[in-house]
Amino acid sequence: MSSKISVRSLVGYLIKQSQHALRTCMDQQLRRLDLTTSQYALMTAIDETPGSSGAELARLCFITPQSVSELVRGLLEQKLIERTSSETHGRVIEVRLSSLGREQLRKAEMLVRALEEKMLEGMTLKQRSSLSGMLRLCVENLSKMDGES
Repeated sequence: MSSKISVRSLVGYLIKQSQHALRTCMDQQLRRLDLTTSQYALMTAIDETPGSSGAELARLCFITPQSVSELVRGLLEQKLIERTSSETHGRVIEVRLSSLGREQLRKAEMLVRALEEKMLEGMTLKQRSSLSGMLRLCVENLSKMDGES
């Protein structure tokens, strides 16, 4: 009898499987608003951290600065964001949500919150809090390893 553990029972695999399922459902839901998950993530980052650089936005969204530039172009075309000159740094161009962008982001947030609620269905508040804490600890443990390489 083999004591080999199935990859499907490993925590890392289950996290990846959950992430993939969540992303697929987010893509489907956000498509109703003519948005992608990446656009939603970028709009959220812009809303939460106004005046951030492209590199900072890329880090927040887990994408490359080049991808941020492409997404910004698309959001500008949809008139969901605006570019303005920085009031404090002369040549710096800041990106902000337009009023249409804020409206779309609120609609998207409602869809994503409903999806997260569905994902966590059947869990008590204590279980949800515990899951959040455990995942946060996993991230912290792995982040510590970044410097060890």
